[in-house]
Amino acid sequence: MTPLMKKEDGEWVRLDWEEALSEATDELARIRDEYGADSTMWMGSAKISNEEAYMFRKLAAFYGTNNVDHQARICHSTTVGGLANTWGFGAMTQSCNDVTNADANLIIGHNPAESHPVMMRYIQEARENDGDVIVAEPRFSKTSAHADTTTQFRPGTDIAFINGLLYHIVYNLEAHDEEFLESRVYRWEDAKENIADYDLETVEDITWVPVETLKEIAETLAEADVSTVEWSMGATQHTVGTQNIRSFAILNLALGDTGTPGGGNNPVRGHDNVQGATDACILSHHLPAYYGLDKGAWDHWTNVWDQTPSTSGSISYEEMRDRFESQELMEKNGLTVSRWFEGALDDDERKGDLYQPEQVRALVVWGHSLNSLSELKRVKKAMENVEIVIGVDPFPGLHSSLPEREDGIILLPAATNHESRGTVTATNRSVQWRYQAVTPRHNSKRDFELLQEFADRLGFGEHFDYDEIEDVLDEMNLGMRSIGAIGWRPERIKAHMENSHVFSVDDLQAEVTDDHELAGEYFGLPWPCWHDDHPGTPILYRDEVHPAEGGLDFRARWGTEGPDGETLLRDAYEPDWWDGEIEGVPQYPNYATELPDPETPAAPTTSIEYALSDEHSVYDAAQALDDVDESEFEAFDNEQPDPPTGRGRARAAAWNLPDEVPKHREPVETPRPDLIDEYPNYEAQEDFYRLDLDNRGKQEEFRTLSEDLPLIVTSGRQVEHMGGGYETRNTEGTANRSPMMYAEIHPRVANEHALETGDWVWVRTEPGSMLVQAYVTERVEEEEVFLPYHWGGIFEGESYTDRYPDGTEPLVIGDSANIGMSIGYDPVTNMQATKTGLCQLEPASDDEIPELPEEQQAYQRQHGYTR
Repeated sequence: MTPLMKKEDGEWVRLDWEEALSEATDELARIRDEYGADSTMWMGSAKISNEEAYMFRKLAAFYGTNNVDHQARICHSTTVGGLANTWGFGAMTQSCNDVTNADANLIIGHNPAESHPVMMRYIQEARENDGDVIVAEPRFSKTSAHADTTTQFRPGTDIAFINGLLYHIVYNLEAHDEEFLESRVYRWEDAKENIADYDLETVEDITWVPVETLKEIAETLAEADVSTVEWSMGATQHTVGTQNIRSFAILNLALGDTGTPGGGNNPVRGHDNVQGATDACILSHHLPAYYGLDKGAWDHWTNVWDQTPSTSGSISYEEMRDRFESQELMEKNGLTVSRWFEGALDDDERKGDLYQPEQVRALVVWGHSLNSLSELKRVKKAMENVEIVIGVDPFPGLHSSLPEREDGIILLPAATNHESRGTVTATNRSVQWRYQAVTPRHNSKRDFELLQEFADRLGFGEHFDYDEIEDVLDEMNLGMRSIGAIGWRPERIKAHMENSHVFSVDDLQAEVTDDHELAGEYFGLPWPCWHDDHPGTPILYRDEVHPAEGGLDFRARWGTEGPDGETLLRDAYEPDWWDGEIEGVPQYPNYATELPDPETPAAPTTSIEYALSDEHSVYDAAQALDDVDESEFEAFDNEQPDPPTGRGRARAAAWNLPDEVPKHREPVETPRPDLIDEYPNYEAQEDFYRLDLDNRGKQEEFRTLSEDLPLIVTSGRQVEHMGGGYETRNTEGTANRSPMMYAEIHPRVANEHALETGDWVWVRTEPGSMLVQAYVTERVEEEEVFLPYHWGGIFEGESYTDRYPDGTEPLVIGDSANIGMSIGYDPVTNMQATKTGLCQLEPASDDEIPELPEEQQAYQRQHGYTR
């Protein structure tokens, strides 16, 4: 693709790079000068490298806004919110390989056979090792076909389901691990009391799952020596998404299976670098490595950006503050990917107040598929209301074709990841070097170059004048200390890639002699990797390993006492690797903000060195550091090795969340209005990511919606397609294998509507309508309709392929599922609720059927889908 711009007459015209970059950045500078920096929305990508993701978040900061976000908001933000609020870090606790060691694996809201087929290999291996695979999913998926036990539950009832399992484990079987809970978990009794409300008959009524099935699954988990819980977006994309994930963690804690080989919690990521882009924090509420947005976070990062030898620029906190409209906005959560559009709408019946000086006037879409967003009709309207849309992508996706506008769109062709280099982080926190396979083709540019161009033209290029991508990683090593993304020196990562054959496929550790340079290291140096000689941490919270060798404990991130005065530090214990007791201790002072010599960014600092040492205590570290009140640490003078994050307790009850313990709440759009009063959704919130949120009000407004829309509509992955389908619907092999946007409909429901596979049918919902083809199958229950979410090119039955630049139209097109998904959002993270809407079906008339591309018609004829 050549750089393009849509002109006043609605025609696409070619520009050279100088013209295109000048046009794009001049408009962004104008918007900033005329309306303020917060009148832009920056959508980043999970497809770019860690270094480019870090540069993107840094770019938004220097531009002067926190209105910056990426795909993780709508896939695993509730995972991060749920896990980080339980035991300290919001990431997968084990490796994919380690799943093979699970005696029982509960897969919930996840269909890895289609969505993560590489992961499915390890699940099948676990079965070969006599492990039990349990699938709990609204549909009977391809993964269900590989399971030992399956059950189908009503979408949006995950918490009730998990609490039902816990009820049987705790009250009937008394199989919970009391010793583990007593010594390592804060306020377990509160969770236990809550579980008492979910007897098996109550849970059966809420979830559709029979009592006997609940018992069978609970008993399988209780009898297993070690178990794991695994999930993906089927569990996260709910108004209760954060609490869904907390319930999974509490189940794992109750069984005592956290922090041990084969056990833990596994949120499985989708895009090839969604974990890394999240760690680099293309997020509107964090700076890189989850530092937040308060003054301390900005102090740390301006210090890094001032001292780094990777760039020539200098910056102080005061100078950075002056780049923002105010200190209040500098420290205020920005708009999110999931609801940015409300910040761009003038007159909208659902829009509440906007808590920033001006509405959004410019949209930058950098490697993001817009058809992944719910309320797509309002997204479309917002894109037509902004003054400029800038799209950076290898493909001219929906940012080029969805809005009906005659001008104000600039397309910049980014190179693919095969034409770029840098690091990416796998779902298990391991980092890998992505080598450049070919030079950029078709006049495209690497994201690294484009980000430098933007920074230079917007006036702060001296902070982005890296010579090579490796220089960016050195700067990240210097600054990303809170999660221990420190020891990832480029030469170490490349050495792992070049010697990948020496690492064990069982535990990831290098199988080499003691004198080998990789001795003791785990493949990819999974974070935390505390310094340039640390081996990485393959299993989080594993206290039976020395922290210098990859051990960890629950993070003591909430202090030493809860609001109730109870201790947040774990009980003392006697591990095999230590002669004596190891005590619970707070986080080491300044471990996340103390910097080493910037010329050696991965060197251990005082806090980290003292923590990992056998001969120092937290109190010693406090005494050795300036600006630390050592009296706060005087009680912790036991010389012992620790993780720098301390030795705390997991929280069964989280006082900072809307529900301290996970409770069932009916979806905003529910087929069970009789349950609303007992299980209402969350009350209204003001100034939540700069917008108002009122799930409860919408739930009440939709109380009788099921009378007109009697079926549940949900969405998910296809194995042939990925994300918004930009690549896979443009690639002949995958387009041919799956050439139809469809609705899975149960045979009895299809019969009621006289539908057969291939027939066109309207799926009518409250937010909008989708015209798709029927796929008649018993995978779904009679009460459900399932839609894949990868499609675009048709909007409410109308083809818009004529809006693409000539020759760039997708091979296969279809209406987007997200036109019609529910309008609820998670009250912790703003996650969209795409799994629990309501709909009705209406067969389409012949004159309503859109014209499909000739290739798509041919593919459908091969499969027998055309009717």
